[in-house]
Amino acid sequence: MRELSVYYCSNCGYYAFHQPSDVQVCQKCSHPMTLLNMHYQDFMNLNYAQRDLAVIQQMLQASPTLSAKIAAPQRLYYKRELVGAITQQVLELEQEIHELNDTIEWMHSLIWEDFYRNHQLKEENRQLKRALKSKRGFLSKIKSLGIIQNRPRRLRRKNRRKK
Repeated sequence: MRELSVYYCSNCGYYAFHQPSDVQVCQKCSHPMTLLNMHYQDFMNLNYAQRDLAVIQQMLQASPTLSAKIAAPQRLYYKRELVGAITQQVLELEQEIHELNDTIEWMHSLIWEDFYRNHQLKEENRQLKRALKSKRGFLSKIKSLGIIQNRPRRLRRKNRRKK
């Protein structure tokens, strides 16, 4: 006959003695049971309180999140401190993003204003060139008809002063 082993349920804490096999199931909650890291004879030499303590210690070791919460409050403080630092950094980054978005909007509006101003100046320049061409053409037609004489400028100025 093979030696007995101690199994415990990590869900409800129930323990039982079984021969080693593939899977043991808890009789109370139908949860798979885990092998206790203790020989059967050593476990039997303990009283009931010591057995409960051995099973509880094994459950805590198997569940690091629970044991970390119970056994290491200082580490939890460091985690809170880390979460606080990360939260502060996230707030700073969000503020920086907000400032950068404001800068982008300002630059975008400035570029569009400059673009429209440039476009208006180009259009005004075209109109002035057309007007100048049409004025030159008009003056040359008038001169060709003899309405305006081709006198030197000095003479034209003198005649204006006399009038």
